[in-house]
Amino acid sequence: MKNKYSEGIQNPAVRLSILKKASWAGIIGNLFLSALKITAGLFSGSLAVIGDGIDSLSDVVTSMVTLYAAKAGAAPPDPEHPWGHGRVETIATKTLSLIIIMAGLQLFTMTVKKLIGAEVSEIPGKFALIASGISILGKTALALYKFRAGRLTESRMMRADAVNMRNDILLSFVVLVGVFFTRTLNLPVLDVSAGFAVSVWIIISGIKVFLHTNTELMDSIDDKTVYRHVFEAAETIQGVSNPHRVRIRGLNSLYVIDMDVEVDGNLSVSDAHCLACALEVEIRKRVKKVYDIMVHIEPAGVPDHLEGYGLVPGDIDKKTE
Repeated sequence: MKNKYSEGIQNPAVRLSILKKASWAGIIGNLFLSALKITAGLFSGSLAVIGDGIDSLSDVVTSMVTLYAAKAGAAPPDPEHPWGHGRVETIATKTLSLIIIMAGLQLFTMTVKKLIGAEVSEIPGKFALIASGISILGKTALALYKFRAGRLTESRMMRADAVNMRNDILLSFVVLVGVFFTRTLNLPVLDVSAGFAVSVWIIISGIKVFLHTNTELMDSIDDKTVYRHVFEAAETIQGVSNPHRVRIRGLNSLYVIDMDVEVDGNLSVSDAHCLACALEVEIRKRVKKVYDIMVHIEPAGVPDHLEGYGLVPGDIDKKTE
């Protein structure tokens, strides 16, 4: 039966292709938007629009980061990295989260300065307003594209980059709304209030991305119910009992599964190995996103007093209550 753990792109080549296309879209798209806004800002004399254009240049860098991380993360294991290079994406995601937080702090600082110094927003020229509108539409398209790529590949890195794009949309929108409230309605306080609220929201979203990567870095997984699928798989293999010391950790979008099971102590090594292989096949049927499985065979009824790690079926019931 198909479950949520079997969704997403499983072919590494297809996954890499999707991530590369999304990264290149970010590089090319942000280069165009940056050039457009900087040019418009120079012609209209709007420092805000020029600053927004420079900010888009930083988005080119973040897309370059995702492009490099996608390629590096897809590299096969080598003697120095026997587990492969999947954690490169995790490191890139952590970096992107810091960029998001910095963007939020930048807007926070800007709004506080306006509040304290009573700065008045300048009115961008017509060309600048058009460029800002095009930027919002372009950033929206890039954000949606990257969110979709992140969902298909289950890449936290690409989703973090999409969050960064989404926050840029809010930044551009706040600039335009601020001009409207400040000049048209003569209510500058609304401009500052909106900017302050958005800045706090961006900072919180960056912190969430930052903390979310800790799950993988701490060798854990977000949804502990995936353990249940492993235990259910063990129950279906005749001759295998007492699945225990089960440990599952995330490696990019995949799972590394370690577990101990008991078999008849009188079985030959070959027969016990066949049971372990059958269990691995059954687990892969139920959990498609598997990087590696290691099954340790033990003779039934012989306790190991050194077994102080991992989960047993009862632990899952406690964690999902």
